[in-house]
Amino acid sequence: METQDDFIIPFKGLALGEHSFHYEIDAAFFAELDYAELQNAEVSVDLQLERQERMLILDFDIRGSIEVECDRCLEPFPFPVEGQRQLIIQFGDHYEEEDDDIIVIPSEDHQIDVTPHLYDYLLLMLPIKRVHPEDAQGRSGCNPDMLRKLERHGDPPGYDSRWDALNDLKKKWSDQK
Repeated sequence: METQDDFIIPFKGLALGEHSFHYEIDAAFFAELDYAELQNAEVSVDLQLERQERMLILDFDIRGSIEVECDRCLEPFPFPVEGQRQLIIQFGDHYEEEDDDIIVIPSEDHQIDVTPHLYDYLLLMLPIKRVHPEDAQGRSGCNPDMLRKLERHGDPPGYDSRWDALNDLKKKWSDQK
């Protein structure tokens, strides 16, 4: 199990050039974060760090799956994630976030914690709407019992809730006559 300290890179002792790091992210990673929306994952991260005289270039290669809750049936399922991200860290007088992918840190700093960046990257790889994928036959992967409950308690066929406010206005107007 990797601790949060494993995600701290002491760059002052690194020679100029490229350096490789590998991380395995699982439930322990999220357990140590107080604010974590995510709880479990099986994600592999390869990090290439290029140490230059006045900056660090971090290239993240992220692959794996994150356990999310289905927005339809509320059952957890593994959502596949894959992507690359780059973070540029420049040395300056004070801490400043110039851009989403560029930060400035004081020249006196000697290490960088990649934990918050990894968490943000994982969160951004997830879609806003998280629903079980369909199987090969086109059937929903959602819990069938929950789908039946939703059908029983849902709106009647042909019902469109977007018209409710207009229908209320029409009713009030006709009641005033």
